[in-house]
Amino acid sequence: MRNAFFIPAVLILQTANLAASPAPLQGFEPLRTASGWARADKDGSCIFYDAASRTLNTWMKDLGITGSLDLSKLEIAPEKWVLDPYGNAWVVSGPMLYRVDKNGKPGTTVKLPGDVVDLAWDTKGFVLLYQGAETYLEKRDYIRGSLIWSTGKKPKGAEGASPGVMSLQRMTISEDSNVLIANGNSLFIQSFDGAKGTALGETVLTLRGGTPPSLVLGGKERGALAWWLGHGVAFAAVPASQVPSERKSGLLLAHMDLAAGTVEFLPTGVSEDHKLLGILESEALLAKPGGGLVLVPVR
Repeated sequence: MRNAFFIPAVLILQTANLAASPAPLQGFEPLRTASGWARADKDGSCIFYDAASRTLNTWMKDLGITGSLDLSKLEIAPEKWVLDPYGNAWVVSGPMLYRVDKNGKPGTTVKLPGDVVDLAWDTKGFVLLYQGAETYLEKRDYIRGSLIWSTGKKPKGAEGASPGVMSLQRMTISEDSNVLIANGNSLFIQSFDGAKGTALGETVLTLRGGTPPSLVLGGKERGALAWWLGHGVAFAAVPASQVPSERKSGLLLAHMDLAAGTVEFLPTGVSEDHKLLGILESEALLAKPGGGLVLVPVR
């Protein structure tokens, strides 16, 4: 069930964008070929970049591709992106932020303080999580990409250039617009007020009544964090090799119940190299390592 609090940006542009933008190449079918970065929205949609046609394509499980935005006039390869409520895109590439309107015309360009690790959004704006030794967040508006708030220690110089640092943080936004951060090898969650950026504290979780293990990252990146709408639960993608004490295999989903203060590891039945893109109504949306999507039931 969709939450009345959230007005899905993608849903608004489904009809208009189909008429205004070119269709993706016929061979682009997200279920079979989607790859690269993506995050599922709260309305169940997900936006994938097709490098062949240089388009952002809005996809929904029951409808397929519902809209396409031409990025061919943008002279960079997009790394992360979000659509505003009117179908315009904000695109991140390196330490730069670009606006592309719904007709594919590039506009505002913003220089960012560093490289972006993760991106999430709500109805008021989008939040950027930056690469650095310490957490640094910015929330920007959809109009000009202007800063709404920032919090944490801004990265300086080469500090934001280490892949090892970049891999240790992931972010999602709850339905009340709080920003949730998974950091380092911990299974605890840091929370920030989505309206002001002020720190709300850390949620300490227990596993079977005890302290959950620290993740054994072994130089590998940390998996994505995703919010389950209406359940008060965040999911984190955790390869079983990062929690050897669980004696499980493949990709696990850490079911993090913030209200109850508990975490448990749920098997997905797929290999560790699958990537978590988000949580739909009752399924986790995962990207296959060779391209394509798979849906796994969650509880």
